Amino acid sequence: MKKRWLGFTGIGILLVTFFFSAVPARAENVDEEIRALKEHLARLEAQQFELKREATAATELLPTFSYRPGNGMMIEAADKSWSVRFSMFAYFRTDFESGRVGAGRTNGEVLGRRFRPSFFYCIDNCLYEIDAALDLDGFGTGNAKNSTNSATSSILERGVVHVHLEKINPWLPTFDFGMDVPTNISTARRGSSAINAQMEYDLLSRNNGFNTGRAGTGVVLSWDDKSLEGIGIPGRLAEFQVAMASVGEGDDGLSSFKNRKSFTTYLSLQPMTNIKNRWLSGLNFEIGGWFCNNDGRNVPPGSTDVPVDNGCNRLMIRDHGDQGRQILFDTGANSVGKGLAPYIIPGLIYEVGPYKLRAIAGFQSFADVGRTTGEKRGRNFLIGHDLFLWSPKGFLTGSVNTPGSILVGTHFERNDVSCETAARCATINGGEFHRDRIMLREWDLWYFTAPRMSVGIGVLWYDASNLRTGNGNAGNNLGVFPTNCGLACRGRGGNWTDWMLNWRYTF
Repeated sequence: MKKRWLGFTGIGILLVTFFFSAVPARAENVDEEIRALKEHLARLEAQQFELKREATAATELLPTFSYRPGNGMMIEAADKSWSVRFSMFAYFRTDFESGRVGAGRTNGEVLGRRFRPSFFYCIDNCLYEIDAALDLDGFGTGNAKNSTNSATSSILERGVVHVHLEKINPWLPTFDFGMDVPTNISTARRGSSAINAQMEYDLLSRNNGFNTGRAGTGVVLSWDDKSLEGIGIPGRLAEFQVAMASVGEGDDGLSSFKNRKSFTTYLSLQPMTNIKNRWLSGLNFEIGGWFCNNDGRNVPPGSTDVPVDNGCNRLMIRDHGDQGRQILFDTGANSVGKGLAPYIIPGLIYEVGPYKLRAIAGFQSFADVGRTTGEKRGRNFLIGHDLFLWSPKGFLTGSVNTPGSILVGTHFERNDVSCETAARCATINGGEFHRDRIMLREWDLWYFTAPRMSVGIGVLWYDASNLRTGNGNAGNNLGVFPTNCGLACRGRGGNWTDWMLNWRYTF
């Protein structure tokens, strides 16, 4: 029994000895495994860091996408070597016009006043910018014909190269060249069709040939947004522009076949924009000029010579009726003489808080050198008011980018046009009158349903001192004179009212 006990004791001692001898070996193996795992984890962390660095570098090389209401969506390379911007302006109206349907007056039709996609392609951080836009509404027009299907026209709205030399030196201009180049003579005469209240430009500048300032071809130099504090003026030069362009002449990219060039110039100063006085900082003084050269060459019927396209060969006023615009005064085609036909338009804009005041005066004259038709003149003035009446932020607040904003506006303009005698305006005015006074009062109400999207109503009340009598003329077409009103209505004027519903959006 004693021997057996000794045997068990010996076996126990051997087992204990083996156990304690195995523990250090096992501990060494665990340490090695932990060390191996740490090394593997370090390698994984290094690989993960490298992958993250590569992914970050790849992300930095990807183009960026941005959107600003009214300015469109832009895709830009990470190094700004190129960018593409897309924009869209859509404007639809439903007109309710006074007058005869047979004269082109319409009620309840939806028409496209503007439908213009735009594309901007930039190179080298927009040192070079290609501006392309299409005019797809019925006024330009989308099917390459005018709204009465009586003439063809280009559907190009803009085809210009802008060279932003100000990126090289801030006092260098932006240099524009191309076809359908934009020129400017006034912002106060309307503001913006996309965000302001007034429906159209004043009657004189819209009809005297300048209209929007579109030029078939030309070159433009513009200095924009330059501080004047360096010369002691606490404001800025908002814009200074000089252009040599065929304003109102030559379809997009086509020649006007004139040797005499036309010029425009525009200056806009905001002399107190940097002072801390809300009552003075919103002042803006501007003056523009269009110096149109009338070539004076008329091509006789049957001649093989190319017709000359003069943008200032007549003085005509029409109303704003979108479908059947009525001629209220006209000296007739090619009724002014060879030489310069200057149009000068000074203006004032004053903004304080939600309110904007706009005022202009326009002066149109013609050289009439070598003509026996006498001198023609056009004069006008306009006073307009825009007020953001309410928004979700409260009364007298709001903006074009704040949904729920209510914008009200009104403007008054008076246009005086004349020839020397009735006989010298006989072609169109029928010898009935040689001067006319045309007034327009307008009231507008807009509600912004989304940033840069608005619905509204506009009411336009016209009053003319003289209207042409007889079938097919304004007095009859507008419903001011009775049908077949002849001698009994000569020398009469009258008034009429148009109103329209509107929807517009700038992407």
